[in-house]
Amino acid sequence: MDAKSLLRARKATARVEHPHASYTAAGQLRCAICAVPVNQWDAHLLTKQHRQSAAREKAQAEKAAKAKRRSEAEREEGAKRAKVEQEGDSDDDDAGPSLPAGFFSAGNKPSVGEEEDAAGPTPPPAPAAPKPTGDAELDDFLASLNDDDDDAPAPAQPAAPAAAAAPARRKGLAYKKTEEAPGVASYAAAPVLLANGAANEDAAEPEPEEPEESEAEKRARLEREEREEIVARLEDEQRAQEDADSRVVALKARMEALKKRRAAGAGKKA
Repeated sequence: MDAKSLLRARKATARVEHPHASYTAAGQLRCAICAVPVNQWDAHLLTKQHRQSAAREKAQAEKAAKAKRRSEAEREEGAKRAKVEQEGDSDDDDAGPSLPAGFFSAGNKPSVGEEEDAAGPTPPPAPAAPKPTGDAELDDFLASLNDDDDDAPAPAQPAAPAAAAAPARRKGLAYKKTEEAPGVASYAAAPVLLANGAANEDAAEPEPEEPEESEAEKRARLEREEREEIVARLEDEQRAQEDADSRVVALKARMEALKKRRAAGAGKKA
């Protein structure tokens, strides 16, 4: 056997070690990603078909790795969320009652004053009868005020402050009456109240509404405004025309003066 036969046999027995290289049952070399039989492996690695197949295989592997990492991250996040929720539930179960034992015992009951405040405000005391001033008319007037207070119906609880303020206001009026001259009744407050009532009635009266104009009046008003606008525009145009005419006259006079001056200068030079 010559050297060439030995080299060929040795080369045939040598197997290619590559991730993409595979052998058939008959011992034929084959590319796993290109799915074609190969005679020269080194030459096949340099072909365009193998380069494209290798790039496609690499892209698919990267995509699969990204999907795997994403699924693992979602799984870990779900496990952490479930753990946190479970810990929160256990903390709620372990928490005891917020109020101490025996909180509603007799020692912690509200006091009598608090119960009275919660029940509602106490009605104001009845105003005391005014002392006699020595004037029969003034005493009768003050007594009539007290009788009016006694005959008035009892107000509801929410209106208690207003009912309590009414006797005080009337007392203030009575005191104001007695300050002017002791023993002499003064009814200066009555005209003021009547004047205030008349002012309120005047304020309550609605103002008379202006009558709505008819279609003919509206049309006449619009025509009048349009005529006035046209007349004003004509007056503006006339003033502008007069200004332009005056400027033209002034320019002509200046030109004539310049011509005369030039003619006089030329005559002197000659």
